[in-house]
Amino acid sequence: MKNTSRPKRNLDATVAGARTQTSVAVEKLRAEIISGHLPPNEKLRVQFLTQRYGLAASSIREALSRLVTDGLVEVEDQRGFRVSPVSRDDLEDLTETRVGIESMALTRAIEYGDVAWESDVIGAYHRLSRCEEPTAPITPDAQHWAACHRDFHRSLIAACRSEWLLYFCDVLYEQSDRYRMLTIYLHTHPRNAPKEHEDLMNAVIRRDAPLACALLRAHFWETTRQILGVDEAIGGLGQKSLAPA
Repeated sequence: MKNTSRPKRNLDATVAGARTQTSVAVEKLRAEIISGHLPPNEKLRVQFLTQRYGLAASSIREALSRLVTDGLVEVEDQRGFRVSPVSRDDLEDLTETRVGIESMALTRAIEYGDVAWESDVIGAYHRLSRCEEPTAPITPDAQHWAACHRDFHRSLIAACRSEWLLYFCDVLYEQSDRYRMLTIYLHTHPRNAPKEHEDLMNAVIRRDAPLACALLRAHFWETTRQILGVDEAIGGLGQKSLAPA
């Protein structure tokens, strides 16, 4: 599916420049919301963001409107924009929805994927396995792990032959990553995530769709249990950001 929220190409240099500013604003806002630097329920004042990013107010407004579509920002009548809230119920709903959508994509990828796809999965796993899972979201190493982690999960479903499925999986991944980043500084349960990734990769390469989907479900729900465990320790999701200001 083509992202219809993205502006079409235009040869007018002024319009193209404005759209470039909007794209920059989208990426900066998305990164700060997912990382927790802009915490849940935070008011997003256009004037403040204009000064923060050095971008035009019109670009900030358009960027905020785009992020409403992705569920990262909410718009309130007569009150402007704010970062979307988080909650236990939302996280559980998000996890179950992600399991369903991504399992569908994974099953199709296993059915349609060729040898090149298998190689991409193995390569993405290899890169991820060489990264140490971070305990803080803002260091270069943590950012590298996050990119490799996303690439691995994306590689698993890349051969599903559905742009719609890929689009929804991307949106759900971002929402899930925001929860993970909010609680990344605290760990309440031991976990062997590298082994979970390895088992998932092996099941996919063996073309064992039922096992791969079962492992995917267990992997996603274990992350959710970790987050909810931290939630108990901090007294409620969305009350504060754990990322440094």
